[in-house]
Amino acid sequence: VKGETDPPLESWRRIKVRQTPEDVCVSVAAAAVGSTDYTEVPLDSLDISAPDNGSDAETERLEELPLCSCRMEAPRVDGFSARSNRTCMAIESINGELVGCTKVIVKGETMRPSSRVSLMVLCETHRSHMVKHHCCPGCGYFCLSGTFLECCPDVHITHRFHRGCVSVLGCGRSRGGVGVGLLFCPHCGEDASEAREVTIHPAVPSSGSNVVTANVRKGAELQTPPANGTPGGGGVEDVVALGDGGVDSVGPSLVLPNGKPVCPSALPPGDRRAALQKAILTQDTERRKKLRFHSRQLYPAAKQGEAQRVLLMLMEGIDPSYQSDSQNRRCALHAAAQRGLLEVCYLLIQAGAKVDAQDKTLRTPLLEAIVNNHVEVVKYLIQTGACIYHADGSTGLHHAAKLGNLEVVMLLLSTGQVDINAQDSGGWTPIIWAAEHRHIDVIRALLNRGANVTLRDKEMNVCLHWASFSGSAEIAELILNAGCPLSSVNLHGDTPLHIAAREGYIDCVTLFLSRGADIDIMNKEGDTPLSLARSDTPVWVALQINRKLRRGIANRIVRTERIICSDVAQGYENVPIPCVNGVDEEGCPSDYKYIAENCETSTMNIDRNITHLQHCSCTDDCSSSNCLCGQLSIRCWYDKDHRLLQEFNKIEPPLIFECNMACSCHKACKNRVVQAGIKVRLQLYRTEKMGWGVRALQDIPQGSFICEYVGELISDAEADVREDDSYLFDLDNKDGEVYCIDARYYGNISRFINHLCDPNIIPVRVFMLHQDLRFPRIAFFSSRDIFTGQELGFDYGDRFWDIKSKYFTCQCGSEKCKHSAEAIALEKSRLARLEVCPETYSESISQEDPL
Repeated sequence: VKGETDPPLESWRRIKVRQTPEDVCVSVAAAAVGSTDYTEVPLDSLDISAPDNGSDAETERLEELPLCSCRMEAPRVDGFSARSNRTCMAIESINGELVGCTKVIVKGETMRPSSRVSLMVLCETHRSHMVKHHCCPGCGYFCLSGTFLECCPDVHITHRFHRGCVSVLGCGRSRGGVGVGLLFCPHCGEDASEAREVTIHPAVPSSGSNVVTANVRKGAELQTPPANGTPGGGGVEDVVALGDGGVDSVGPSLVLPNGKPVCPSALPPGDRRAALQKAILTQDTERRKKLRFHSRQLYPAAKQGEAQRVLLMLMEGIDPSYQSDSQNRRCALHAAAQRGLLEVCYLLIQAGAKVDAQDKTLRTPLLEAIVNNHVEVVKYLIQTGACIYHADGSTGLHHAAKLGNLEVVMLLLSTGQVDINAQDSGGWTPIIWAAEHRHIDVIRALLNRGANVTLRDKEMNVCLHWASFSGSAEIAELILNAGCPLSSVNLHGDTPLHIAAREGYIDCVTLFLSRGADIDIMNKEGDTPLSLARSDTPVWVALQINRKLRRGIANRIVRTERIICSDVAQGYENVPIPCVNGVDEEGCPSDYKYIAENCETSTMNIDRNITHLQHCSCTDDCSSSNCLCGQLSIRCWYDKDHRLLQEFNKIEPPLIFECNMACSCHKACKNRVVQAGIKVRLQLYRTEKMGWGVRALQDIPQGSFICEYVGELISDAEADVREDDSYLFDLDNKDGEVYCIDARYYGNISRFINHLCDPNIIPVRVFMLHQDLRFPRIAFFSSRDIFTGQELGFDYGDRFWDIKSKYFTCQCGSEKCKHSAEAIALEKSRLARLEVCPETYSESISQEDPL
């Protein structure tokens, strides 16, 4: 007979008196009337000591497996029910998946199937199953559905346990011992070699549901595992490790004081899972030593990867988020993430560690894992909800790009949670960091995902400036091919050629000169690239040769475009809008004030009351049909790429109501397009016949937002008295007074968009910050695919040309042109013939078209 200590009942021991199978376990009916299988006797009445001079064989004959404690109830533990929020702590294992119970407990007394499992408070349903021996003593999970083994000492009694949790008797005494042990049921100690494997399919999600079907395979073969000595040195009882990687799909587990389970199967197969399994198996033995710990000891234990010691501290209630001033306010999760210790990170987070804890330098555990290139830890921390944004505005992607951790970069991009163009406190984007540190593979990955190479940092440097500063011509060429302007100047007036010449990078200088870089442009100090280069270097020679070649062809007849302004928007738009002129000597337009939002010069009484806004309560990206803002627009007309849907009516566009400041959705939802501003790269240029025009500097897919028509809001009466009405845009309010947008004195890039009889953009009325139907915003969207270099234009309408055709005609040059001088002359000739011979003309029409 062998006794087993049960901490809540320390002064008592259990003994087993085996006479008949009925005495081993009881049926459910017997349990209900209080039948007792186990007799509680005082510890002092038992003679459990072994002879000092006995041999190992004699000792083994005296060994007997400990009985389960399924039918034992421990007293209440103060605060235990409160820590579990009065919720049942039972966990069911269904084919390797863990499902927790959410029922409310009635009794506060604790139960457990064996001493290796932590005490639990259970609901009435799981208390009943515990008494019926339906909880596995090895792992502590309930066997109510899925596949498990059954020991049947009686036709009315079933003991359930997992294949990996059978008890082994007679194993070797040391880690190097050999031999074969016997397999026994962990509930009653019966021979488990004849146990049957049972598969039960759950009838309903409830844990207390009735079983509707059961597939049983009797006589399931159980292979005896090699003998493994326990950490304590006595091979009396051990867990059989099966499954991939030497770890069972269920395996040993326990429940932390906060009610969260710790299970090795939560980690991928390998050394980390094995380390966690070992920590779980040995924790009960180590806890009996009653070691005392201080919160300060958790950090060095986590840093050294001592999962067993960390688990002991957590089971003793040590705060997993403790931050010590001696460690610069770093917590144990910082240390584990820095070392890439996945099993320690798992233990700490399951115990309730703050996943976004910050040290004195504001570094988080996720940042530590990223900086040290621990991909598995990065993946796990993101899955547990770690914030990827740093306090200074940077993200994990910034640090991964800076260090060239391509695998981490791809992982972060695949989550969809990181903004690839996010700017930190210095204005640097991930691709700028990668360019400065010459990580070309990272740059290729970022460019393939659509990284913007035209964004500027706080000193107005673009990505090409940093590529030039790093001296990598290969990276600079990639960035140039991605559309970064070679003529970009920073806050000091330096172009990329200035920087390459100053640093003496001949490859970069050669590349820039081959792309047409201006060697005579001066920075704010009055220096040209040639004056910055040292006279004894190849850079100076290359610049001199290029200068002489340019002077030799300076008098050629063909005029080339010159950049007369790097950004007409003066930084008010998301992307710079350069101005070029290759036609005449006209300078950049300056007879207006550039604004990015509509303005008012007189009171308009626009209803901007936030309580009057109809708004949605979406928690997703507003892609469902339940979004109220989408319903106001008939439906949400934007797709996942923020473009108009193909079925959008381009002839008579409907009103679009975007999500507003009163909505509950995220700012990045799919129904916020116009309010995000200009995203495509445009250029103001001098045309041959129509003055200034706007063209695309990139391919623009159909349905993309181009820009908004911005200007001064005025009434229709005010518009009638204005002398220059060339920039008026009617807002077409059918239910009341009509208002207009006049871009003559205040406007944005849209004021330069010309008329095209075959337009490639269309105006759409959009509401964002308010829903006053008298004042819609006018947004332009591409009506078809627009290619790089094509001019943008929309149809001004027949009303415009009815008046303006008296002063000038359309010069769009389209085959469909209706307002050119030729088209107007043909229309007048047709009308004249119709007035002279209306009948003859009608007959000719009918003959041409018999239908």
